[in-house]
Amino acid sequence: MKEMQQRVDQLEKEKIALSMSKAPLENRFREKEEAWQKESTRLYQDIDALTQASKEADERYRDLEVKYEAKDEEAKQLRFAVLKATSSANSSQPVDNSAWSRQLQNDRDVAELREKLRYAEEEIDSIRLAKASVESELHGTKIELDALVRNFEELQREYDDIAESTSENKEAEIKLEILTTTHIATSAQLNAVREDLAVTKARSDAVMEAKVAEHRSEVEKLKFDISVLKTRAGKVADNDTSLVETDVEDDAVLRARIEERDRKIAELESQVLKGEQTRRQMHNRIQELRGNVRVFVRTRPFLPGDEQTSDSSIEVGPDGESMSIFDSRSGSPHDFTFDKVFAPSAGQDQVFSEVSDFVQSALDGYNVCLFSYGQTGSGKTHTMQGSGNGAMRGIIPRAVEQILDQARASRAQKWEFKMSASFLEIYNEDLKDLLVSMKQGASSGKAPTKLSIKRSKEGDSYVDGLTEVVIETEDAAAGMSQLDALMAVAARARSVASTKMNSQSSRSHSVFMLHLRGYNRDNGATMQGTLNLCDLAGSERLDRSGAATDAKRLRETQAINKSLSCLGDVFTALAQRSSHVPYRNSKLTYLLQDCLSGDGKAMMFVNLSPTTASSGESLCSLRFATRVNSVELGKAKKHISYSRQKN
Repeated sequence: MKEMQQRVDQLEKEKIALSMSKAPLENRFREKEEAWQKESTRLYQDIDALTQASKEADERYRDLEVKYEAKDEEAKQLRFAVLKATSSANSSQPVDNSAWSRQLQNDRDVAELREKLRYAEEEIDSIRLAKASVESELHGTKIELDALVRNFEELQREYDDIAESTSENKEAEIKLEILTTTHIATSAQLNAVREDLAVTKARSDAVMEAKVAEHRSEVEKLKFDISVLKTRAGKVADNDTSLVETDVEDDAVLRARIEERDRKIAELESQVLKGEQTRRQMHNRIQELRGNVRVFVRTRPFLPGDEQTSDSSIEVGPDGESMSIFDSRSGSPHDFTFDKVFAPSAGQDQVFSEVSDFVQSALDGYNVCLFSYGQTGSGKTHTMQGSGNGAMRGIIPRAVEQILDQARASRAQKWEFKMSASFLEIYNEDLKDLLVSMKQGASSGKAPTKLSIKRSKEGDSYVDGLTEVVIETEDAAAGMSQLDALMAVAARARSVASTKMNSQSSRSHSVFMLHLRGYNRDNGATMQGTLNLCDLAGSERLDRSGAATDAKRLRETQAINKSLSCLGDVFTALAQRSSHVPYRNSKLTYLLQDCLSGDGKAMMFVNLSPTTASSGESLCSLRFATRVNSVELGKAKKHISYSRQKN
């Protein structure tokens, strides 16, 4: 209790420190980003204007060159004509008037051609001057453009520095969000533990008072019996010394009797406890042999966002298997019994300790499926994934850690294990690979490959095109680091949205798949097991979630409720031992067909909200869980084979 309170205080301090450091970083980044955007916009405009001016100058320069070449060609032709006319004039002799007339005409033509030549030379000179001016202007434009480019590069470097600071700030925000989630979960669990301790203390005090009253009654009765015996013996008149000795002896006998009775009570309680453990082991064994879908129920503690903070509608029995829920609509309680019922004070470690043997089955060669079911905001994702790397870790990281430890321990029996992980979501009946960005050669601009569920030659189902990330089994620390990385990638890619019932509501079913392959060097045995951990989207009513006002949220809700209804149809068909089970009615049931068809083991985790407003949804979830608990899948099939050893 004290350690949990210290952890809460430490998380609160870290949260305050991160919040204080976040504000100045955001202000500085905002100011720098606005200044950079303004300066960048101005520079882009200047660069565009100068580039346009440069293009226009280049066009004028090319036009002038064309004109210059045309005038130069014309001048050459004029010079040639002048020379030709002069030569003709010098060689011809004036013989008659017609010859003289031709001579005069030639002189006029020569004079006109010389005038045209002068004009052409003057125009050529002006074109040369214009060309030189354009070249000078173009040179100046290039110099100014180079200066702008250098300025832009400096701004780009500054922006990169700001972006790096922003990345650090985002990492701080992510850390703050994780700390906030951990703090909320820890505080909620601490409050639940306090409530349980208060109830336990009240019960203990009542039991103690009853025992004290019983002891006092027995003491009075024994004292009365002693007094009667003394009177009958006629020793009332004896001396005081002998009476005191008799009283002392009687008190010692009384204490011995009380101690003997307490010892017998303790022995009986120990026997009852051992008997209860044996009964549970036998019950689990019978359930496993029958192939029943085991059902665990977990009630989350009250959270700060709940309008109600006390008087839970759910009461967990002391045996850990029974519970009662008060229906606010009918005003009456309803009792249920399941394989295990967790109180709000139950921590993540206590929850996983109950499912660890179930997880171990995947390492033994079984197809195992554990799916978390419940309404939106009941704590399904917290149960499956948790938060942080401490006490609030969920089933997924704890399961992988256990399998890594068991794989390392199995090396002494000559077992070698390989492990890979996949993570997908079913959003609006479409399969989406949450780890596609970790695939080698993946491109952000390329459209993702459409996934499809197929059957292998052996009859096993698999998702074609799904990314498999190899998990290191030799080094457990490296394997857990890889798991943390892929979980972060999947969390960023998953479809979530805010509703009235949950600010981070999952809008899809997510399925974490752990593929296990083992080989024994001594006997040649090969093993294949699969662990499917499903975080189902929350069942919800449109009037409570507010999804009816948003077309996109409405479509998501309809797809979620339809797939959950199909899951219910599958369990109903299995319970009735129907010849046809509608696995193909939804992608969710078709994907989990191997685990629900008697080929594997299945466990359902029902998550409940303690608020009175959610009692209706909680009651529906419990009734559905009761139907599921009665389903018998048959004995699971172990996927292990042996090959003949070479001599």
